[in-house]
Amino acid sequence: MKAIFFICFIIIFKFCCSLNIKSTKESIVYQYDIDEDYYSKWSFALTGLELEFNCVNSSVVRTCSIPMDELTAKKLHGPTSSCLYYIGYKNICDVQINPKKTPTPIVEPEFRPPTKGGNVLIQGYYLVIGASSFTIYPSEILSIISEIDSVNSDATNLTALYKGGCGPRSLIWKNGNNYTFNHASPSIQSLSVNDSLILINGDNFCNVKEMVDIFMDEIKVDKQSIELVDHEIIKLNFNQQYCKWVEIKIVSGGLVSNVFKKEFKPNPIKINTVPSDIGGIIIIEGQRLSSSIKSTPLVKIGNYSCIVISSTINRIECNIKPIPKGSILKDLIVSISIDGIKNDNKLLFSFDTPFISDILITQGIIKINGDCLGTNSSTQIYIDDVLQTNITINVNEKQTILLFQPSIQIKKSKLYLKNEIKSNEVILDSSFYGKFSESYISVDGQLVNYTLYNINQVNYNKIPIIKFLNNITISGIDIKNSTEYSTHTYSFQIPNGCGRKEFFISIGDQGFRSELYYGTPKIRNCSIGINQMIVCNGNFESYVGLYNDDEIQIHFSNEFLKKPSSFDKNSFSFPSNIQNNITEIFLQVCNELSEIIIVDSILEPLKNLTINNNNNNNNNNNNNNNNNNNNNNNNNNNNTSQFDSTTNEKQIYNETYESSDNSFYTSSNHKNYNDNINSAIIGASSFTIYPSEILLIISEIDSVNSDATNKNK
Repeated sequence: MKAIFFICFIIIFKFCCSLNIKSTKESIVYQYDIDEDYYSKWSFALTGLELEFNCVNSSVVRTCSIPMDELTAKKLHGPTSSCLYYIGYKNICDVQINPKKTPTPIVEPEFRPPTKGGNVLIQGYYLVIGASSFTIYPSEILSIISEIDSVNSDATNLTALYKGGCGPRSLIWKNGNNYTFNHASPSIQSLSVNDSLILINGDNFCNVKEMVDIFMDEIKVDKQSIELVDHEIIKLNFNQQYCKWVEIKIVSGGLVSNVFKKEFKPNPIKINTVPSDIGGIIIIEGQRLSSSIKSTPLVKIGNYSCIVISSTINRIECNIKPIPKGSILKDLIVSISIDGIKNDNKLLFSFDTPFISDILITQGIIKINGDCLGTNSSTQIYIDDVLQTNITINVNEKQTILLFQPSIQIKKSKLYLKNEIKSNEVILDSSFYGKFSESYISVDGQLVNYTLYNINQVNYNKIPIIKFLNNITISGIDIKNSTEYSTHTYSFQIPNGCGRKEFFISIGDQGFRSELYYGTPKIRNCSIGINQMIVCNGNFESYVGLYNDDEIQIHFSNEFLKKPSSFDKNSFSFPSNIQNNITEIFLQVCNELSEIIIVDSILEPLKNLTINNNNNNNNNNNNNNNNNNNNNNNNNNNNTSQFDSTTNEKQIYNETYESSDNSFYTSSNHKNYNDNINSAIIGASSFTIYPSEILLIISEIDSVNSDATNKNK
């Protein structure tokens, strides 16, 4: 027995030392040294298959081979044995095939399991000779679940149970052979967008965030934006700002997915309302409301076009014209098209629906901002469901601002409007409010007193603080003019600025929102200067810096001039436009409008001068016109080349206007005047104002009844 064991040990030892195996789909070939033991036959008991090796010897090498085909390869499974020819002894059979001496497995086609795992198919040759499982590096067992112990099993098509994974991995056989594989490539099948959450559905995404990269238009998305990665779904928190087509791909475990193209459509979420009879500016808020190539969106409200004024990624402003009476005004679909991409959500718009967006308390006045706020006569205000009757309501022309002073002290109350249709309800609390001592603040800044009303006793010794929207804070100083602290006055050093500035004022645990108003310059007078330039005089010293910062525009001839030709501390000038009979001049400073000067009296002499210079052959007609003007002299003041707001003259124009930010202003008076001129027109019909301006006499000096001492210019 010991001798047999010793012989077997020698056989195995010799056999393991110099064996060379080559396997293909056509054959299995073993090469031995000429003096080595060698396989002469293999037996597969389950399938009854016996394979005899054909050996060819040379002087130093013995080559033994078995031909192979697909039918034979299918039967290479189950219990195996061999006949081993031992040099110097004899053929010894029923020797188990050493697993480490089996042929190299051939996996074909490529093994690409899904990342989520499950039952997977492995195909090839020599996969389970002497084996019933594989090892996936380093220690995962890939179990064969095919019935390889059945006589009808197919050893070239095996089903295994795979737990899943990501990236490259290796199958390892007991003979030390290995096969490196990767998984199936990721595949994007669908993509949905909900606000900033993007859901990507598909296959083989892996479930390890570190092994997944997402690209949008070839730009890699920050991994911090990836909320969830699973084999079939990815949740991505990503805000695609612009409306556009986007190409998306996923790289998982080094494998690249298909390229998926997705429309990121405009997503309007919120819209205001405007009166149907006057139209106005419609403001749409949402996501992806502009294009990366800056093209202009197309907006329709129902069947009505809304002309876009401006657009950003989150906001569109468009102007809609008045709507004909009898038209459908409710529940109109808002349609937006950007570069041919249209929104598919249904945002509805209705005209004439009053809406309160904001409330401020300014100088004890309640200021309501909103849309479709009605008119002075039609709008009703309800506080705690009680109609307010003893109040004066002021609504601007665009129906976006409503002002009123409450007749009673309002604690925390419910407020809404009614203008045929009831508005939304808001909460108003004016029990704590304040007033500046000045109606406006200098643009240079100034020290101003501010009185707070209804201060709670617990806050008597607290310091009031004003905080602006830009986070600038100002602490008040007690001027100690009273021992009554429920109503008390403090001084604040207001910084320089312009326009209207919203602020929040607090003292202790009390606070409210309000706004302050920086004043606008006052134009003293305007006149025609050299080269048909209009020159306006006044004290503009505090506004030169704002002019240099492009914060001042001139309104003239129904348009805004972005910049005057000149602007200094005493005057500004700009080219005249003699095409208009009646026009007006005012300044817009940080969206606030100055008082108005009517300038038809400036332009008319200039127009007459142009006519006289170009039409010398029409003197008779001009004289006739002069006679007609003389007949009407008692009813109309003649036109003049200068308007001076400091003189006492007849008012002929007074109207309330509204600035671009919807604030209010009132025009100044339009006035005419004449001068007494003694001995001024002997032998003349006009004067020259140095160096070259013509002052034309337009009184009827050719009439016998003319007064040469009192002439209109």
